Amino acid sequence: MRIGLYGGCFNPVHEGHMMAAKGASDALGLDRLIFIPSGNPPLKGNAGLADGAHRLAMLELAIAGDPRMSVSGIEIERDGPSFTVDTVRALRSALPVGAELFFLLGDDCIGRLPQWKGIDELHAMLRFAILPRQGERTCSSDDRLIWLRLPRQDISSTQIRAMLKMGQSPAANWLQPDVARYIESHSIYAAHPSLSLSDLQYRIHSVLDSIDHAVIACSGGIDSTLLAMVAHAHAPGKVTVAHAISPAVPSEATERVRALAQQEGWTLSIVQSGEFQDENYLSNPVNRCYFCKSNLYDSLSQIAAAHENGTVFSGANLDDLGEYRPGLEAAAERGVRHPWIEASFAKADIRALARELGVPFADLPSSPCLASRLYTGTRVTASRLRAVHACETHVKKTTGLAIVRCRLRGDSLIVEVPDADRAVITQALLIDLGAVAAHHEPSINTAELDAQAYSPGRAFVGVK
Repeated sequence: MRIGLYGGCFNPVHEGHMMAAKGASDALGLDRLIFIPSGNPPLKGNAGLADGAHRLAMLELAIAGDPRMSVSGIEIERDGPSFTVDTVRALRSALPVGAELFFLLGDDCIGRLPQWKGIDELHAMLRFAILPRQGERTCSSDDRLIWLRLPRQDISSTQIRAMLKMGQSPAANWLQPDVARYIESHSIYAAHPSLSLSDLQYRIHSVLDSIDHAVIACSGGIDSTLLAMVAHAHAPGKVTVAHAISPAVPSEATERVRALAQQEGWTLSIVQSGEFQDENYLSNPVNRCYFCKSNLYDSLSQIAAAHENGTVFSGANLDDLGEYRPGLEAAAERGVRHPWIEASFAKADIRALARELGVPFADLPSSPCLASRLYTGTRVTASRLRAVHACETHVKKTTGLAIVRCRLRGDSLIVEVPDADRAVITQALLIDLGAVAAHHEPSINTAELDAQAYSPGRAFVGVK
């Protein structure tokens, strides 16, 4: 008997999951496929997850009518972190002797597969069957993996949750009708209903009241900057705002933090976090963010240690939990807390609070560190980061666009903009960008418009 195991958050289960499940069942000749919704994933955390009972119920609705498919609540019912190796051991003892097991896994997860607990034992118990996900295909030379030739699905649970939180309805073909009705009837993923300024402040103040001294990692983006403002206003004298300077941090972000610190009277600590002395970071592996955040939080932990019960805070919010975030693993290892997550704030809630407070950066576009512009495997150098920053600045000044990404894949500069703005990126502008980029990094020899519209995290492609 051939049995497939399909693990994941399924938060919520959508048509992309179901098409992948059916395609894999056919391709592998499976007799059974068992969906295993996760409990407390050790590499993601469980904040932002819908209650396990809801996710089980939605899966039962999604598989109704297909006798090959079933759902197991083994991980949801387990206390503590949920490790796949423990799950497979338990299921194996209950499955027919001699059953051949296959574990379905998205190709975006290959990079962190070596980090899984008991990975060698897992390889001995089953075969990993790799599902194509959004974005560029991940590569691996591991011949123990089965690569399934299935259509990529441009649907993600993160997108669905974000749309529901904003009061929008996902496309009709993204969710099965019964699942969509279940989500609506139970108000799962709905935004907080028009919370007042006092309500929003109460939620975050309740978290801040639990600390003696906060050291806030402030990048200059809206999440961490607003956290610094709110924390300082609520507990002046108990907050240190720390900002790291490195080639990966845009100069305008540093200027913003310095200006606000002077205006608001923050205790500001400028640090050199040291990631540019870390070869693990510079080689730009799939988990580059883990090494970046490890260096940063080690530096900030030294500041926190100078205060009784000092605690490092990050600006992470609920929306950051939907994808692979190796920086969160580094935070967990060092006891870093995430007040926005603890107070159940998503990005929309943070912007709502920022607008209510009238801060000038309430609508500041998201802009991750400059290293996120380099495709996995493209070495991180200061000159490459200067090049992508200069090119993005040039496009914004020339066109007035707010959302632009100039990414590097090897020696090629690739421009990403939203679909509606693609016509603005002319051939003449691309020629200009080639010259701007080469001024900072001579190895860059081409500039082109990406064939696809802007998508966050495009450069994160897995193991090369």
